[in-house]
Amino acid sequence: MTIPATHAEIEQLYLEAELKSCRTLCVTACNSGDGVTSVASALAERYLLGGHKTLLVDLNLFNPAFEHFDLLVNSPDEEPWIEHKQTHQVFTGLSIPKDQSTLLAYKDPKQMANAVSQWQNEFDRIIVDTSPLLQINRGNIPAQSVATACDRTILVVRGGSNTESQIKKATEMLMNDEINLLGTVLNVVDQPCLGEEMIRELRRIPFLPKSIRSRIENWVRQNEFLSQVA
Repeated sequence: MTIPATHAEIEQLYLEAELKSCRTLCVTACNSGDGVTSVASALAERYLLGGHKTLLVDLNLFNPAFEHFDLLVNSPDEEPWIEHKQTHQVFTGLSIPKDQSTLLAYKDPKQMANAVSQWQNEFDRIIVDTSPLLQINRGNIPAQSVATACDRTILVVRGGSNTESQIKKATEMLMNDEINLLGTVLNVVDQPCLGEEMIRELRRIPFLPKSIRSRIENWVRQNEFLSQVA
């Protein structure tokens, strides 16, 4: 799933972060596949469009989406580059660390904070894509460790997938004096809007003439209220 950098919701997140003087941003979610990488990539692109030198860091060891990318052979440019494995988008960024010592260091909140501080010396804005909060294993870098090192944190919730108990547990894990939640993003890619639900039920009526059904469907699709998520 690719989200345009000019999407209205991305613009809202960008403005909110800028108004709160946020230079470092952690993006996390309950489970893998909730849309963290899509949100992080869109925000990184929006920051770049805003003229900010931006670093996108992939610390999602559960399901890494980026890999190191050599932009030019023998290039004097020493900036790190990463490429999204599926969309092939390229960003200035860091992929998953290869050495175990770095991985272990990042699990410690203080070491993680030191790393973020060093990145800030070279970049205006930093966005970190983290492992899911509820899918913990010994290899993951805890999202909470990253969140404490960043100015603000965004929690991505996948509508129609995440349960109320999962969201509650994830929120509780972020309830820390050193973690500042910027907001929650509702990913509705799997949730049909009210209009789509109505059209689906409408098509189940066998005796309704096709011409009348088509007119009703067109009206439903054009209705702004019915375009809301159910």
